[in-house]
Amino acid sequence: MMQRWLRLPYRLSILACLAASALATLHTGYAAGPMPPAGAPSPLMAACAVLLGALTLLLWRQHRLELRLQALEQLREDGEQARLASGQQQAREQERLRIGRDIHDDLGQHLLTLKIDLSMLQTSTHEAAPQLAQQLAVIARNVDLTIAALRCAIHDLRPPALDAGLQAACDELLADFTRTTGIGCGCDYQLDAAAGRAHGALLYHVVQEALANVARHAHATHVQLCLQQTGATVACRISDDGIGLSGSPPRLGCGLSGMHERVAAAGGSLHIDSRSGAGTTLRVSLPLPVCHDEAMLHH
Repeated sequence: MMQRWLRLPYRLSILACLAASALATLHTGYAAGPMPPAGAPSPLMAACAVLLGALTLLLWRQHRLELRLQALEQLREDGEQARLASGQQQAREQERLRIGRDIHDDLGQHLLTLKIDLSMLQTSTHEAAPQLAQQLAVIARNVDLTIAALRCAIHDLRPPALDAGLQAACDELLADFTRTTGIGCGCDYQLDAAAGRAHGALLYHVVQEALANVARHAHATHVQLCLQQTGATVACRISDDGIGLSGSPPRLGCGLSGMHERVAAAGGSLHIDSRSGAGTTLRVSLPLPVCHDEAMLHH
């Protein structure tokens, strides 16, 4: 209803009514008697003052309403974009789960059957044909490597460690990292379980890739991981005390370039701060789905 008063025809109608009222007041003043003495306000001046004041009030209210409507429209558009991004991210995660299940149920079972058949064949030919047995052993080893690669691909689509939650999965990553590299790790978690589920797979892969880069290039002695929820945003920060990255801006490898694309597709941002000899800090910021944001407001 308030929007109707912003339209030009309604504004002109109000202005015309005010002008007619001013003219009527002026005519009444002239018809009632002689002109007022010098120094006294004339009916024309009084009518113009009323008209100007009313017009100023109308324009001020119009400006306030326009600003409010623009803000509401911007909020509506931002909410719609966030809902679309959340829906796309959920669709991608569901598709990854489906692909992982299909690979495991179809190709995985075929490879497992092939491995069993090869084992049986190796057993039956071990004594009779040693040379054939050696060739079968090579084939069996290649099948094992294929199964291992297949499991890695399935885990990349949906890491099984996330079944226990993002924090538990990151704790396991850090423990494995310290055990294999000897680099100390610290962690700070400030997010609820729902926020962790919203972008769990993506954040897990980011942490995984960042730790792999630290192990390969950083020559660090300590790594710090921070996962924090601030309002409608989940932030991830991974910093090390290593030698830093060369180049300005730092050059991204294939792994981090892929992560940058996946983070951008989820509506977030990825930044790397690094100076030679002063360590490296990777920051990721991701928006939470609208449904989670609304739930937080109700609590």
